[in-house]
Amino acid sequence: MTTVLFIHSAGPQGPGEGSYALLAGLRAALPSDVTLIAPLMPTPDAPEAEPWLLALKAEMEAIEGDLVLVGHSLGGSTILQGLARFGLPEHLLGVVTLAAPFWSAEDWSVEEFALPADAGTRLQALSKLVILQGDSDEVVGKNHPGLYKALLPQASVTVLPRVDHEAASAGPDVVAAIRSITGA
Repeated sequence: MTTVLFIHSAGPQGPGEGSYALLAGLRAALPSDVTLIAPLMPTPDAPEAEPWLLALKAEMEAIEGDLVLVGHSLGGSTILQGLARFGLPEHLLGVVTLAAPFWSAEDWSVEEFALPADAGTRLQALSKLVILQGDSDEVVGKNHPGLYKALLPQASVTVLPRVDHEAASAGPDVVAAIRSITGA
């Protein structure tokens, strides 16, 4: 059995907010033999890196069996930062990010959320990394996936047509990315 651990975006997470619609799309599209865990991260309205990283670590450690990490926006960048910091779990099959900001990009430089300088080396063994970005994203610039790809050349980057930052319609694309990792 595979578990998908979904880490949501920053901001409110109620109906019609944040990652809510994307998560609903994932729940509808994932096969029944996949378990989806989507914990509420600490203070999503005013996120801080350290509590999010520690929450991610605790969630990863609690999962037994095959694991796919999926992160939307801040959730995606937090996953990569957490893996660079804590290492890759033995049972990790791969990672999917959607609309993940690159926190060292021009106009996005926020040190507490940025990857460590040696992240490329630390994440070298992450062989299955899918970076998704909507072509209508009005928040995270179109250059962010390329910045990740330059650091993590093993990443597969896909631009999703007509998908904005909220990514309400991207559930099937995320599930396809998960399937590309699991081979299912």
